[in-house]
This record gives sequence, C-alpha cells and structure tokens, in this order.
Amino acid sequence: MRYTLVSTYNKEGLEPLVRELGSMGYRILSTGGTADHLREMGFHISDISEYTGSPEILGGRVKTLHPKVFSGILSRRDNEDDACDLESIGAHSIDIVICNLYPFKETISKHDCNLEDAIEQIDIGGVSLLRASAKNYKDVVVLSSPSQYEEFIERIRNGRFDMQYKKELAISAFKQTTEYDNTIAQYFIDNSDSRSSGLPQVIYPRIIQSLRYGENPHQHAYLYSLDLSEIPIDKIQGKKLSYNNLLDADSALSAILEFEKPASVIVKHLTPTGIAVADTIEQAYLNAFECDKISPYGGIFAFNRELDLATTEKVSKLFAEIIIAPSFSEESLSLLSKKKKLRLLTYDPQMKADGISLRSTLFGTLVQTRDMSLIESMEVVGSAPVSEIDLNELAFGMTCVKHVKSNAITLSKGFATVGIGGGQPNRVGSANIAISQAGDKTRNSYLASDAYIPFSDTVEVAHRAGVKAIIEPGGSIRDKEVIEKANELGVGLVFSGQRHFRH
Repeated sequence: MRYTLVSTYNKEGLEPLVRELGSMGYRILSTGGTADHLREMGFHISDISEYTGSPEILGGRVKTLHPKVFSGILSRRDNEDDACDLESIGAHSIDIVICNLYPFKETISKHDCNLEDAIEQIDIGGVSLLRASAKNYKDVVVLSSPSQYEEFIERIRNGRFDMQYKKELAISAFKQTTEYDNTIAQYFIDNSDSRSSGLPQVIYPRIIQSLRYGENPHQHAYLYSLDLSEIPIDKIQGKKLSYNNLLDADSALSAILEFEKPASVIVKHLTPTGIAVADTIEQAYLNAFECDKISPYGGIFAFNRELDLATTEKVSKLFAEIIIAPSFSEESLSLLSKKKKLRLLTYDPQMKADGISLRSTLFGTLVQTRDMSLIESMEVVGSAPVSEIDLNELAFGMTCVKHVKSNAITLSKGFATVGIGGGQPNRVGSANIAISQAGDKTRNSYLASDAYIPFSDTVEVAHRAGVKAIIEPGGSIRDKEVIEKANELGVGLVFSGQRHFRH
C-alpha cells in the first residue's frame, strides 16, 4: 500500500489532486479539518489519529507530530535498518506529502490582530512536515502550494518523476518555511519593547521578476521583494523593465511622492532634470520641462495626478522610456498606445516612500531607514529679510535637492527648479552647474544645498548670479564665515538643521 499525507490550510485544488492519487491506489492519510473537507467531496480518507493510534490533542495543536508519521516520511527506502525500524512500530513509508501552512502573515496584517491571534496561527506540524519531506526529497514528493498541483498531476500520469523535479519541490518547501519563520521572527521583533532602531533584524528576499538585464546587457538581474514597505507598480504597456529603468523609476517616484499639489518630475540617469508643482498637472509639466529642455530625451516622466490628454499631447512629443502616473485617462492611453515600446506604470498615490533602503557593497549590504523628513527647523540666521513666501520657496527647494546626487544644489523659482547641479566633488562646482543651466532665470531664485556650505565661495557665486535666498542645513565649522558673507552681500540665509546626502 502506498501512502499520501494531506494536511492543508488552503484547500484550493485538492479535489482533482486527491482523485488522481486515489485512482492510482494511494491511501490518503489526513488531519481533522482537511479530512472532513475531503470526505464532504466523497473521498475515502484515513484519519492520522487512526493511523497513529493517538488522538489529536490540545485543541488540534498536536495532530501529525508522531513517530509513525515522521519515520514514514524520513525513512530511507534503500536502508534496511530504516525498514526494520518502520516495521517495529507498525509504520509505513509515506511517499507524497501535500501540506501548506496556517496564514500567519495574512493574520498579522489585519488591523485588529492581537498577540494571541498571531500565536495561534504559528504552524508547528506543517512546517515540520515540509522540512522532513524536503530533507528526504529523494524518496518523498512534497507539494507545498496549490500552484504545483497541475504540473504534479501531469507528471504522475506520465511517470515523469525525475530527481531534479523532486529537488525543485524540496527547494520550494524550504523557501516557504524560511520565509514563514522569518515573518514570525520579525513580528515578535516588531512587537518587542527592546526594538529601537526601526530597522528589521530579519530580511527574506524572494524573486518576483526577472529583468531584461542588469546595468549592462551582459549582466544578469532579478528584482527581489523584501516585504519592506515596497510600493507596488503595475506596468500597463511597453517593453520589459530593465535594472536601469527600475532605478530611474524609483528616483522619479520617490520625488513625486513628496508633493501634495499637482506635480511633475522628470528624471534622467537617476538625476532630476526638472521638478515643479502648479495648479494643474499640465502646468507643472511645462514648468519642470523648462528647467532643462535637452536632457529629458529618453527620460522618465512622473506625475502625481491622472495623466490627462492635454498633458499627454505635450509629453508624447518627446521620446520617453517610462511615464509614471496614478492613472491615465482613456484618451491618454489611446494616444500613448501608438508607442508600443513606451512603458506606462501606475501606482497608488496614497502610498508613501517610507520603509527601508538597502545598498550592496563589497563588504556587505547596508540597511537604513529612508530619508522621509525634510527640515528640523527653519532658522533665519542672516540679517537679510526672509518672508513667509521666501520660506515656502526655500522649503520646496530643499524638497527637490533631497533627490539630487550629493554634493547637490538646486535653484528654484515659482515652485519649479530652474537649475540643478549635483554629483560633484565640491559644492561650488555643483552651484556653478546649476547657475549655468538656469542662465537669466537665476535672478531672484532660491538656492538649496543638501548639506552645509563649507566655504563662503558658494554664497559669493550665488550672489553674482542674482540668488535671493539660500537654505542649507548649517553645522559647518565655518558657519560664522558663511553667515557674515551672506549678510555682507544681502543674501537671505536659512538653516534647516537637517542634511540630505544622496550618494
């Protein structure tokens, strides 16, 4: 007699699977709820308690944890001592194990979940069954997900039970138990009084998408999910996303989520070429595009409102790699559908770009909380007058400069960038780039610096270009020198108290 053990929380797809096994002469062993479910469908099922001679106890907490069950799974079929041990306790080899786990992750996601609810959804027997079956994959087939049933049925009908297939099923089972245990561990860490850093102590990566390639076509790449507040995006049109596409899309989306008013962000090679907010999404786009009319070619265009036809008609005049918006009007989709390769991405505008940031290095992977705050305080430190309107403009500039590679400088006016400089080894170099880009628009503009201004030369350069006021974090040993130069030149100076490096 050949034995199959079925113990599942998710009972999807069991009927055709169990029918196939029954037709092939397998005796089906099952636990309480699963056994009742299968009997209701007309199957003859043997209870585990009948097989083991031990009843389910502790309200169902102990069902399968028995030597006759686990010896039947773990016994090596080519080992005579194992066969003798089985015979001595009246156990039989169990060749197929069908098992999935209590929904711990789904339970703790509910807003009204308490600790007792979570604890009761920690599967013990199921995890043990999966691990034991996967360990002995040479002799046992383990099905840990309903998604595997269809292929299994096809294979068992045709006798295609090769070792590689069984090993892949074992890997899938081990991955599930690992993710399951990590989720439990992180839940208890999150609910521990000792946690203070806000960083996860357990991270479980899983592949969610293969990519066209990495940074270059010869580099292989996958997109992994770490379940760390990642923002889901939906691709509704266009070519497959590459590594570089995702990085640029991340840069654009991170910036656009900063704004409440209609906003437009254009990004090229991880650098914003223009950022603006306005009363309409169309005007925001036009203002953002004015900052740099050359670089947006082949760029990423992001919006925080539905993309309407008027804006789409203007954006579609350029070659774009990706357009990101919460949604697209029917007229916009109809127009953009003519560009078959253009990628259109949608996202939930209520999402926040918070959570955790990771970066791989040769020495290990760095993990940090994302840079979500903006300003610790708005302290006017110079003698030149700074109005409430000026402060709002400066706050906009600091919001923009957060998303530029350090050393970063932005020039803005009318809540739109007019010049952007970044990625330079010195701050005055970035200022010169931004000023050169802005040209005459520098007059009465606002300069934002992602970190403190270390020398007064940046203030002098800004003044010559016509900058009205500067915002920077402060904190340099030469703050006094910088303040004195701003006072001498009549440039408004505000300290924000918070640095925003983006290396």
